[in-house]
Amino acid sequence: MIAKLKGIIDTILDTHIIIDVAGVGYGVIVSQKTISQLKIGETKSLFIETIVREDSITLYGFTTQTEQEFFNLLTTVQGIGPKASLSILSALTPNQISTAILSGDSKSFASANGIGKKTAERIITELKDKITKVNINMEFSEITKTTESNTVSEDAISALSNLGFTRSQSFETVMKIINKNPNIDMNELIKLALKDINNF
Repeated sequence: MIAKLKGIIDTILDTHIIIDVAGVGYGVIVSQKTISQLKIGETKSLFIETIVREDSITLYGFTTQTEQEFFNLLTTVQGIGPKASLSILSALTPNQISTAILSGDSKSFASANGIGKKTAERIITELKDKITKVNINMEFSEITKTTESNTVSEDAISALSNLGFTRSQSFETVMKIINKNPNIDMNELIKLALKDINNF
C-alpha cells in the first residue's frame, strides 16, 4: 500500500495530477482545493489513500493528514464513496465541514457537486458523534458537548439564522463568544455576534 509520495508535480489535470517520483509518474486523484495549491515543477509531498478494487488501484492524494482523515470519515457515511467525499472536500475545508456537521447546517453541503439535501442530512446524522474525535483546529470543538443543550446558545444561533446568516456561521460565532464568556446573557451574546459577523 502506498501511504505517501514525494516528488515533482509533472502534470495538473481537471481531477488528478501526475507526480514524478524518481522517474516514475503516479496518477493521483485530488480535490479542487488541493489542485489550486499545486504548481507544475514544484516538489511536493502528498499523503496517499490507496483504494484497491478488483479491477483497479486508485490513489487519492492530500496535502494534509486532516484532509485525509476527513476523506476517510466521510466515506463511512452510507452512500458516500471516494468520489462524493472528494467532491465535498473540493467545496469545503475540513473546518467548514466540521462546523456544518456540529451546527446541523445541511445547506452548507449544497456547494458540493452531487450532494443533495437528504445526503447532507445523512452526513450530519451519522457523523455528529464522530466529528469531535477527529484532530481538528477549532476553538469550539471541545465546548460543544457542554453547550449543545444550552438554551441561550441555541436561541442565539436561531436568532442569527432568522436574520439571514447561515447556521454554520451563526454557530461558529456564538461558540467562539461563549468560549470566552461562558456566563454571557442572550442580549449581549447576540449583540457581540452581530458585531463579529459584520466585521468579518
